[in-house]
Amino acid sequence: MERRLSRARAYLKGLDAILLLSRPSITYLSGYTGSDAVYLFTEDRSFLFVDSRNTLQAGQESTCEVREIRRRWEDIHEVLKETGIRTLGLESNILDLDSFIRMKDLYRGIEMTPMGGQLRNLRSIKDGNEHAAMRRAAIVSEQALEAVLGRGIVGRREQDVSLDLEWEMRTRGASAASFELIVASGPRSAMPHGTASARVIGDGEAVIIDFGCILDGYCSDQTVTFLTGPMEDGFSQAYRAVWEAQDKAIRAVAPGVKASEVDRVARDHLASAGLASYFGHGLGHGVGIEVHEAPTVSSLSEDVLEEGMVITIEPGVYLPGKYGIRLEDMVVVTDNSCNRLTNIAKETIRIVSQR
Repeated sequence: MERRLSRARAYLKGLDAILLLSRPSITYLSGYTGSDAVYLFTEDRSFLFVDSRNTLQAGQESTCEVREIRRRWEDIHEVLKETGIRTLGLESNILDLDSFIRMKDLYRGIEMTPMGGQLRNLRSIKDGNEHAAMRRAAIVSEQALEAVLGRGIVGRREQDVSLDLEWEMRTRGASAASFELIVASGPRSAMPHGTASARVIGDGEAVIIDFGCILDGYCSDQTVTFLTGPMEDGFSQAYRAVWEAQDKAIRAVAPGVKASEVDRVARDHLASAGLASYFGHGLGHGVGIEVHEAPTVSSLSEDVLEEGMVITIEPGVYLPGKYGIRLEDMVVVTDNSCNRLTNIAKETIRIVSQR
C-alpha cells in the first residue's frame, strides 16, 4: 500500500490533500474493502472516514488513520481544519452534485480542484501481484466456461447458460461475475451488448459469450464466439478476419504506443476485409479492480500505453439479422510488447454441439 500511496501523492502537485470517494480507489490505496467510506491523503498522512458500522473492519484492513464519522461532510471538514488543508483535490467524476453543493457551502476558505480526469489513471499501471490475481481470475472463469460447455448449450435459454456460468465461477472461488454476463445467440449475437435473454439457443448458429469473474479483488474479461453447428453465409471468412485483426493489434501493443494506434491496426485490417462498417465500438479498455478502467483503447483515446498496464483487445463485427463475432483477450504490457493473461485459443472456430 505504501508504494501505491507514494505514486498517488505525485498527483498532489501543490495541493495540500486529495479526497477520494470511489470504492475501488479507496480499496486500492487503503486496503479497506467495505462500503460507505471517504479517503483523504496528504503528503505525510492518510485518513479513512467510515461510520460506526464499518470502523471495526476498517481498523482491521487498513493501516491509515481511521476516523468514525456521523455527519460526513461536517466531520471531514473538522479534520481538514485540524490538518490545515487549504487546497483540496476532488475525485470529481464520482462526487454527486448534492454533496458538492453541501461542500461548497461548508468548506469556505478551502480551494477545491476537480481531478476526475487525472485520477482515472491512478490504478492504470499494475504490479506483478495484480497481474497474477487477474491471471488466476481468468483461469477460474475459463474452467467454469468449459464445465458449462461440457454439459451442452443447445436447447438451453441464454439466461440459463449465463446463470450456470456464474454459478460455476463462484463455486471455484470467485466472489462475483465481473459484469452482467453476455450470452447472445443467433441473430442476437449481432448485438454487441446482448445480455442473456429467454431465447433458446439453436443448432447451427453463432453464440457470443462475454464473461469474467472477480477473484481476490481483481477482474477478468474475455469473449469467445462459438458455433453450435456448421454455418455458411460467410461466417468462416468473417471469423478469420476478426481473429487476424485481433492478432495484429496484440502484436502492435508495446510501451510508448498510442492506444489509438492499436485500435487503428485492428480497424484497418477489418476495413481491408470489407467489414469496417460492422465494427462500431472501441477495441478495448483497461482492467483491474474494476472491469472497465483506464486506459481506453479506441480511435478517440489520448492514452499512451505503459509497461504494467492491463488492457483488452476485442475486435468484433456484427451483421444485423445474421450473426456477430467478437474475440477478446486480456494482455499485460511488458517492457517491449505484451503477454496474454487469458488462455482460450481462438484461431480456429469451435463447434459446441452437445445437447
